[in-house]
Amino acid sequence: MGTVGDYVEALPAPVREYIRDAYAIAREQVPDAEETLKYAMPALALDGAGVISIMSTRKHIGVYPYSSETVARVLAGGGLPGVIGSTTGSLHFALDVPLPPEAIRAVVAARLAELGR
Repeated sequence: MGTVGDYVEALPAPVREYIRDAYAIAREQVPDAEETLKYAMPALALDGAGVISIMSTRKHIGVYPYSSETVARVLAGGGLPGVIGSTTGSLHFALDVPLPPEAIRAVVAARLAELGR
């Protein structure tokens, strides 16, 4: 697996479009982020710190902000639109609908705040 773009292009439609769009939304907030691999996942990173990875699994689209604190922060106070589940380090979205832009923006903003950016 190479870049985020390589990963996204290898996905089947329509999940490819959903994940491509979600990365584009994240990139708007971190235009200087580099594409890299973090924990074997395609990611956007700043100064070596993972900001977000968005990946398709068999059951859902996973959003990984590389921080349990970020996950807890965005879920506090009622959660995020579109979230169908979560773990300590990830948020899960349905495979059959686009990811809500406000959810991606909230995750990236919370992670950037945690990184002091």
